[in-house]
Amino acid sequence: MENFKETSPRKNSATAFLDYKPAELRTCKTWIIVYYARNPITNQMERFRNRVPSLKNIRERKEYGKKIVFELNEKLKSGWLPFYEISDIKEFKTISYCIDLYLEHLEKDFTSNEKRYDTLRSYKSVIKKFYAYLLEKEAKTKLILEIKKDMIVRYLDYLFYVKENKAVTYNNNLILLGIFFKWCVERGYLKNNPAEGVLKKKKQPKIRQILDDEVKRKLREYGEDNITFYTTCMLTYYCYIRTTELTKIKVQDVKLYDGYIVLHGNNTKNKKDETVTIPNELVELLAMHLQKANNQDYLFSYDNFAPGPKQLTSKKVTDKWNYFRIKKNVANIYQFYSLKDTGITDLLNSGVSAIKVRDQARHYDLKITEGYTARNKTCDETVRNSKFNF
Repeated sequence: MENFKETSPRKNSATAFLDYKPAELRTCKTWIIVYYARNPITNQMERFRNRVPSLKNIRERKEYGKKIVFELNEKLKSGWLPFYEISDIKEFKTISYCIDLYLEHLEKDFTSNEKRYDTLRSYKSVIKKFYAYLLEKEAKTKLILEIKKDMIVRYLDYLFYVKENKAVTYNNNLILLGIFFKWCVERGYLKNNPAEGVLKKKKQPKIRQILDDEVKRKLREYGEDNITFYTTCMLTYYCYIRTTELTKIKVQDVKLYDGYIVLHGNNTKNKKDETVTIPNELVELLAMHLQKANNQDYLFSYDNFAPGPKQLTSKKVTDKWNYFRIKKNVANIYQFYSLKDTGITDLLNSGVSAIKVRDQARHYDLKITEGYTARNKTCDETVRNSKFNF
């Protein structure tokens, strides 16, 4: 069966409010099925023709033609348009085609070490949730070029107001969707990025809080019977190492005698080789942790956080922290990353310069480091007891 397409005559302008004009069988010299569909690029109705093959029995040929008409009209009613099957025009690529190819490229970037696993997981999660939303709420939208700014706003509003996600989730989805649409523009599937111009939500204060003295006491107490996990916590508190990075450190990366830990670029967020200092307060605990370790072992392994050959997962770290919280009746505002926040705050308050703390925390901007020191709500005892005068 052949397809033919031509621009519709002016008389069909009365159907401009429709996306299609139903198919009908025309039994002339050449039996054809004719229907019209709106071109999503030009917004004009275009005529399509399907030839009905010759059959010896005219009745059978007519029944066959009617069957094709019925199937075409069912597809058109469901939102299908013939443009979805024109594969040689980039602008007519379906959303599913673009997403599948994008995810395939992400996987290859991860395999070639261009992207970290956590990055891959985040990108895939955002795109898959967006596509699931489209299938449920915007079912008639099939082509990538049909996605407009207002649709992005509707989706983000859905996340924020219906699903009650926080501003940080709203903004992260906006950023990652913008990256996907930029990828589409670069490959000619879109002319413009529909996420451009969508405003971010105002950043909300972090839910997590720094650990107070009582929570610190509970963690030390818990650590007496869970020393390997406690060591994991202390490396986060003293060295500000991200959870994903913790799971990838090898024993050979710990230069205990020289007082630093090497973080390799293929494991860090900014893809650069970096070092963090081991404070003297941590040395004894870390030395005990390394007593029976082999150089090729992971510093924290799947074997209950002890050094070993099987790599730990980020989820196991947070799961263990949540178990500690529940067991010791610690509020959920104290999250695993509160250890990092607390360590930065305590080091700043100890009198170490913000620049030194910035370097230890591997912040690219001093403002990020200074953001960890909250403004006083009452009297600041350090200022109160200071010895300066005019």
